[in-house]
Amino acid sequence: MKKNSFKFLFAVASLAFLASCSEDDNATTDARVEKPVVTADATNFTVTEGETVTINLTTDTPYFRPMAFKLELVGGTGSFRDFDCSGTETVLDDGWGIIGHKLSFPAFASESSFDITPILDLMPEGTETLVFRLYPMGNSNGLVNPASETITVTVNNGTSDDVVAVVDWSENSYDAHGSLVDGTYLGADGDEHALCDYDFDLEIYDENFDYYAVSYSSCPEQATVSGADADGMYFIVPSFWTIDGPSEPEAKLTFNVKVTVAKPGVWVNESVITSWNTEDGGAVEGNPDAYLLTHILTKTGTTYVLEDLDGNILASGRQASVLNRIPRKVSK
Repeated sequence: MKKNSFKFLFAVASLAFLASCSEDDNATTDARVEKPVVTADATNFTVTEGETVTINLTTDTPYFRPMAFKLELVGGTGSFRDFDCSGTETVLDDGWGIIGHKLSFPAFASESSFDITPILDLMPEGTETLVFRLYPMGNSNGLVNPASETITVTVNNGTSDDVVAVVDWSENSYDAHGSLVDGTYLGADGDEHALCDYDFDLEIYDENFDYYAVSYSSCPEQATVSGADADGMYFIVPSFWTIDGPSEPEAKLTFNVKVTVAKPGVWVNESVITSWNTEDGGAVEGNPDAYLLTHILTKTGTTYVLEDLDGNILASGRQASVLNRIPRKVSK
């Protein structure tokens, strides 16, 4: 009897111990489900293009690992390319769904922040809205307070007293995901190569035919006439420098070079140059038409008159006279 009683008591104790372990396991599981919750300090903003909105985030419980979130444009009248974000832009094959920005809340931190900057673009336009959704993504270590999931930015049109000139031969476009894709040409080697490999330039001269501003090493090239600088005439001269360097094209390559001159948010003028190609080459190859005077800008304070040669405002003889006075660069 004593032996049987001992077995019975041992069995009861074992069951009690297992029940205790089960309760501990459930407690641990429940604790793992309770993720940190992130809250934004504000969710509605009104700014002008070019200004930056900073969203400050706090967590109710600092976490020992980074927390990943996604900022996604889900509504409003603006587009994804109307703003910059301090996060990292998603790509097609990273598993983060449609295009947006990756945000990281640092490990052990109680606060973090990110910026949204509506772009001061060249086009004049009315007030726009950008409606974003903020939500867990990636490692999903944290949650977002429901009151902070929707962020709305109202964007007023921005203007500038400057005039911006842009020379763009990139022919870039956007893929189905929304990522910027380089414009390409087919090389003699059978591969695709970036049009940006070719070397075009932008120079602006003042009325004394001295260099005022130049852009030699970007794609596209961009230069600015400041509203704070001297009144007078400014000559806008894009050029094709050389065919040397890029891979040889499979066949004659004719470029579509877009020249944009704008007072941002006020007026824009666009034209396309199609006279440059790889057979004629650029200035280095001796092409007499490597430099083209496309616009003459007359500045009075912050008021400008733009004369476009395609509009027959200038006589053809005047263009030749002006170009003969411009100091051509011999090296870069």
